[in-house]
Amino acid sequence: MRHNVQVHTLAFQGFDIMCMEPVARMRFRISIAIALTALSIATALPVCAQRQQPQSPEQRRASHEVDRLFSEEMKMASVKLKWHGERLTEDTIYAVALTGASWEPAWGKETMFSLAWGEMRKIPGLGKKGGPRPTLDLTAANEVRSLYDSRNYRKAVDVAMANYSLDEIGCNVKLKETVGGSLLALGQPEQAFPIFAAPFEGAPAEPRSSENNRKFREAALESALRAGLQKEAVAFSLSLLLDPDSEAPQPDMKQIAYLERIGVDIDRVLLGVLQAPEKLRGLPSYYYAAADLMAFRASPRLFPFLLQLADSSDIYLRSRAILGLGMVAYQARAKDPADWASKIILSQPREFGISAGERKFVEREIREAANSDKYRLRAAAALAMGLTGEADWLPTLQKLAKDKAYLQYAEGGERSKTRKLVFPVRMAAAAALYRFGLDADTGGGVFTGKDLDKAKRGGSDETADHRNLRKDVASVLTVSPADATAAIPFR
Repeated sequence: MRHNVQVHTLAFQGFDIMCMEPVARMRFRISIAIALTALSIATALPVCAQRQQPQSPEQRRASHEVDRLFSEEMKMASVKLKWHGERLTEDTIYAVALTGASWEPAWGKETMFSLAWGEMRKIPGLGKKGGPRPTLDLTAANEVRSLYDSRNYRKAVDVAMANYSLDEIGCNVKLKETVGGSLLALGQPEQAFPIFAAPFEGAPAEPRSSENNRKFREAALESALRAGLQKEAVAFSLSLLLDPDSEAPQPDMKQIAYLERIGVDIDRVLLGVLQAPEKLRGLPSYYYAAADLMAFRASPRLFPFLLQLADSSDIYLRSRAILGLGMVAYQARAKDPADWASKIILSQPREFGISAGERKFVEREIREAANSDKYRLRAAAALAMGLTGEADWLPTLQKLAKDKAYLQYAEGGERSKTRKLVFPVRMAAAAALYRFGLDADTGGGVFTGKDLDKAKRGGSDETADHRNLRKDVASVLTVSPADATAAIPFR
């Protein structure tokens, strides 16, 4: 079982196929099965063999080089993970190898892309015995900071090495930053990398472990790139793409550009994450992040998988699939407002020219989502309607622009009687209608007393609607301006 989806592996022409059937709804219709068979046997191939833009010779060479670089890790993935469950798909093995799930010692056990799991009490110190110190004297650490700030990098490293072990330096946030930064400044990235990549101990009274986790992963990536540690660079780059931290919630285009340039098949990584069994270590924590990025990067290559994901009983995954299908079915229109797309999606839509048959399947999924009793699906349907640009959707969009679902949040503290109301489906519908030159009142605002009662009247409070959502999986990625209210389940 994985996110309420049964997955069966079928052999076909030497490849594996992931055919998903929702346990709760069994909506895998015969008509869709027939259509997918006609899609150039698309579902019979792992994503690496799906239809895509022709690659240049340089791109092919880069892709082959990545496969060569990680070939041993892919062969040993199940063994290193001590996995004894169902057979892993080729895409999941690819994702396991490239993310470092099976080999990168820096990754945590509870949250894979986290370095904030170090414990100073278990770290060996200096001296012949080399045992953990009861307390760490930070007098020298303060001197190291002063030397680092004055750009006396060599002296900073010498003082640190004379007073602390490398493990202590890597585990302590202050030493990690100053010593690692000094080594980078001295042109020694191969020595800086293990310091930045080491697990660190966050201060209990200093809730900055998330910020530090992002900062040190970025520093580790820079060190790996400068030191020529390509395997490590790929793993840390993917970590920043799938888990960028709430400080930078939009997909990291810098990481996407780097990974594509060196030949990493990002789409295959995303599919591998989504195909990972629930009990596999690491990857399942990023189901939602992978779905976010799939919607953000949607293309005809991912079309069959988006259709399958649209049949998931997990509402978050299904809503992302609907948005992704809208991206694939995007059509340019004359006289569109210049800024319409930025109100719906944070990536630039591209017109792919899918077939009439494929478009019918997209329209069917959008229509079903628009009629759902779950506001996240209705909001996703509205955004997808705006992307397709079909004027036939206008009556439905105008209906959704009056949707009754609202969310409310306390303003000014829990005891405050002031509430902020948002109508997520109305906001999504308004964004879509804007493309057609139509305005819609999204409602919402900050209210109290009688004004609050009036604003709520006739509405439906969906604030606590967590049906068919995983509480153990969250994503901080934002791929649409509507995400703040319409998609993210737990933020």
